This record gives sequence, C-alpha cells and structure tokens, in this order.
Amino acid sequence: MENFQLYIDQFGPIQDCIKARKNELTPLKDGQVRVAMSYSPINPSDLIPVSGAYRHRISLPSLLGYEGIGRVVEVADVRDANLLGKRVLPLRGEGTWQRFVTCLAEHVIQVPDSISDFEATMAYINPLTARILCKEVFDLKAEDTLLINAGNSLIGSIFAQLSKIMGFQLISIVRKAEQKERLEKLGIKVVLSSDGENIYREVLQLTNGQGVRAAVDSVGGNAGTELACCVSEAGFFRTIGLLSGKQVDWPFICSQLPISAEVFHLRHTLAKVNRTEWLDYFNQLFALVVSGQLVMPEPSAIFPIEDYKNALKAQEESGRQGKILFKF
Repeated sequence: MENFQLYIDQFGPIQDCIKARKNELTPLKDGQVRVAMSYSPINPSDLIPVSGAYRHRISLPSLLGYEGIGRVVEVADVRDANLLGKRVLPLRGEGTWQRFVTCLAEHVIQVPDSISDFEATMAYINPLTARILCKEVFDLKAEDTLLINAGNSLIGSIFAQLSKIMGFQLISIVRKAEQKERLEKLGIKVVLSSDGENIYREVLQLTNGQGVRAAVDSVGGNAGTELACCVSEAGFFRTIGLLSGKQVDWPFICSQLPISAEVFHLRHTLAKVNRTEWLDYFNQLFALVVSGQLVMPEPSAIFPIEDYKNALKAQEESGRQGKILFKF
C-alpha cells in the first residue's frame, strides 16, 4: 500500500521546498501502530522550520506536520489490538502530513467521542503549550498579568480563554489596530497594537510601573525583545515561535534583564514526563473542551492533502480566521 507524504529536502521558500512523494508502507516494528489520518492542521510551527530557522536541529529529508487525528488501522503487538478502529492523536512520531502515520502505541492519545475531529486535530500544540506555560511554568495567580503578542492567533485566543479559567490578567498585543476590536468583542479587556503604540510604555502604565509576571513571544525579532523588557524582576519570558523569522536579542535579554528567559519546546517538555502525566495533560485538556470552557475555532478551509499547494497559498492570506486543514 502506498503512503502519500509531504516533506522537505532543502530549506527555503515554502512553495518551493515542500514536496510530495509516495512510498510503500514498511512493516511495523515492536510497539508501533499505524494510523490512517483524517485531518491535520497547518500551523506556523509546521512552516517556520521549512525556512531553515531551526536548521541546526532538523535533519533532511524531513517529514512535515506536528498534529492531527486519525484511526488506528494496524498494530504490531496483539496487546494493542484494543486500539484498532479508535480515533487517536498520533504524537511524538513521524510527521502528520501523510496518509499513514507510524508511532509507538504508548504515544497515541485516544480521543473521547464527545470531541469532534475538528476540535481534536487542534488539541495538541497550541492548547497544551499555553496550559503548561500558564499553570506549570509561570504558575499564574489572580494578581498576575501575562503579556502575549500574536494575540490574533489561535494560541492567542487560547491564552485569552485560560485567563478566564485560571483568573489571571491578560494583555494581548496585535499587529494592526483594526484587529483590536475583534479581540475586545471576545472579552479580552486589554488589547494593544504594535502599529503606532509604545508597547513598553503602555504595559508599564497598565501595571503601575511594575511590569508583567510573564510574557510569551510568538514573533521574535524586535517585537519579542520588547516583550522581554516588559517583564518584572524575577519574572518569566518564553519564546514559542518565530513568525518574523528573526531571533530576539538574546545577548541583551540574558545579560541586561533580571528575568528567567528561555525558548519553550513542547516536545522537550513532554519527553520528560511519564505516561501517567502525559495522559493527565490530555484528560484535563479534553475536559475543558467538553465543558465548553475551551473552544476551538471552526477551520477556515479544508483541502485534500494532494491539493497542498493551494492549501499553502490559503495559509498565507491575511485576515483569515481559523486553521487550514488537510483532509485525507
């Protein structure tokens, strides 16, 4: 049986470097399962590595895609036969932009029937990153303020929902002034625009000169460095993305600011937890989705995986709300 895959064998422009190929499926190894994919989203974290931003830790050729949902169609071990036919998230294995994904049985997450395919396919990278940062890394309390940029993104909306669930304060930064109104309608009380506003001055004014407890940067470059400057002494600064394609000024941040500053890698964090903790993360997350406290947006468009070039073009359109999904 053939497997349709999207991959890169060089770094550069997205439309030039992402390629398709068909491979014959290979026999499963001990402990592995095969998942027939249903949907997989396009995230910035899927595309940024294509440019070469993380070339120091990516070996070529490299399969693409970090999350998605499918059904288990084959298992290597009879003890995993109970997984056959189950909807799962195949994680910590191969790229998910392919018709069949192989991963370890212990790394699949079964999806409750009460959660839709669309909700589940986006229930890994963004919500888990946001929740681990807010609850475990920052330990945010009601008196604390979190500052984020890329407020108009999916993870921006998740931080906003977590601020209501956990009770902390949120300052959300968007790039354009016209994006502020949409977020304010969603109930985000403080929205700043990096277009024409002095973010540092505004944040200090809003926090009575104290700065924020924590800041999460998805943009990098000067925008990310500016966020770090807004963090109070002994506070936290974490970068999770490079939408600008540029690194923050790490030498300045690490030598001049009295804060904890690091890059946050979800996969590195999850690699340190045991199976029980791994499952507990998702059980808590799924509970929030089922209860309606955490709402995933409807996808903005769905493309067959074979039509990946048009899907990638749609991903670049400005003003889009919701994720672009591949359908298998």
